[in-house]
Amino acid sequence: MKKNIILLAGAILTLTSCSLSEELNDSITKEASNNILGSDQALSSAYQQLRSFQNNDNQLMLQEHPSDEMAGPTRGSDWDDNGTWRALHLHTWTPDNAKILGSWEQLYKGLAFAIDAQSFTGITASQKAQAVFLQSLYTFYITDIFGQVSMREPGESVSNLPSKNLKRTEAIDYAIQILEAQLANLPDGTAATSYIANKNAGNALLAKMYLNRAVYKATDATGKPQAGPYTFPAADMDKVITYSDAAMVGRTLQTNYFENFGPTNGEVSTELIFTAKNTNTEGGQIHSLSLGSLHYNQTPSGWNGFVALTDLYNKFEAQDKRRSASVPGFTDKHGLLAGILEGPQVDEKGTPILKRDSPGQLIFSQDFSLTNSTEEKGMRVVKYLPDYNKPTQASNDFVFLRLGDVMLMKAEALARKANTADALVIVNTLRVKRGATSLVSLTLQDILNERSRELYWEGHRRQDQIRFATFNAAVQGRTTVTDAHVLIFPIPLAKLAANPNLFQNPGY
Repeated sequence: MKKNIILLAGAILTLTSCSLSEELNDSITKEASNNILGSDQALSSAYQQLRSFQNNDNQLMLQEHPSDEMAGPTRGSDWDDNGTWRALHLHTWTPDNAKILGSWEQLYKGLAFAIDAQSFTGITASQKAQAVFLQSLYTFYITDIFGQVSMREPGESVSNLPSKNLKRTEAIDYAIQILEAQLANLPDGTAATSYIANKNAGNALLAKMYLNRAVYKATDATGKPQAGPYTFPAADMDKVITYSDAAMVGRTLQTNYFENFGPTNGEVSTELIFTAKNTNTEGGQIHSLSLGSLHYNQTPSGWNGFVALTDLYNKFEAQDKRRSASVPGFTDKHGLLAGILEGPQVDEKGTPILKRDSPGQLIFSQDFSLTNSTEEKGMRVVKYLPDYNKPTQASNDFVFLRLGDVMLMKAEALARKANTADALVIVNTLRVKRGATSLVSLTLQDILNERSRELYWEGHRRQDQIRFATFNAAVQGRTTVTDAHVLIFPIPLAKLAANPNLFQNPGY
């Protein structure tokens, strides 16, 4: 995937490593760094930090493991990791959970880069708008996960505590406000340049923030989140509809669903709205999203980890292309299907793939145990197709926002305004394109289910379940109904000690 990151028409952004940016941020003055880096390189660091989303750690896993889509079984001594994955699925995490701490550092690092880029001398209006978009994006994620946001203003000294400390009810309004103020200054973009924060991306992010705003506003005086069902103001839903319409301009549904996630997705997909860019020579760890699930004896050899829940698998019709599909140029060469892998596994010649630790064919079962699974237990997922040109340095771009998501956001907003007729048209347009049958009627539960079918393992599910008030319910592998305090995660203890403006979230 050979692409240049274009900040302005005709201008090439020179990439700077995050480690260099960290060193400069820690050891020299802002005036000196202005002279060394400049606004292009500073903004580059903010973009590069987006690659931290595309692996088996941190924010993406906080959105999927606690949901009804994913689990991490322990297989002997494999994948135990001190119970980290079990705690996420069982909703029993504590403030010292490594994935929670990693998510905090991941998100705040990106937020700092985005804010820092705005303070550089000579930054253009377009560059500033892109930096504000990234600031809004990180603020949204921090609000969603941790329920409070502490940040500095551009140019503020890092030797002082952050001056802006926002509660959950305030942070969402702030993230919306700063992005709306800069929306007109974002560059135009196409699906092929979706790795640049563009107007479509700004509109899509605003639609998502307005859609979830009612959830964050439902917080009591102590900071404890309130469980749904929530009341969604009509004015917010109108904003979702308006911004969704603007976000969809110039985008069309991809004929082959899995091309949205293949090694050339940034070049061929017509759905992409905002992505993180990867190439075979430069990029993140996106290969881990498939290898973390695939079995050792499959091609490429995986790590035999995360599995899909029956709660997800059973939502699909058999003919729905999103559940599982043979992809030309992929399945015929390597034997691997795309989507959810269930049942007997074979190679490209139809020869059975064998188990590693016991005789017989590898047959993925729907059942699993969080504490004691054998190697074949649990259905696997291949969402981002392995890049066989360089399996551990894949060129698949990581997808943050795309057309299918925005269509369903608009449908949900319409349904929450009791306009199920227009919402049904949108949902059926998507379903027919994906090979599923049309629905004859539509409920909010239907929309939640469709979001799972369309967006599984993309990092949306926890947020969606919370909005629809199903997150705390029992699922496969978790038999208990959990308390509302787990709707947000705890503040890591080390971060509380370092910043007295933070407070521990109730229930932890």
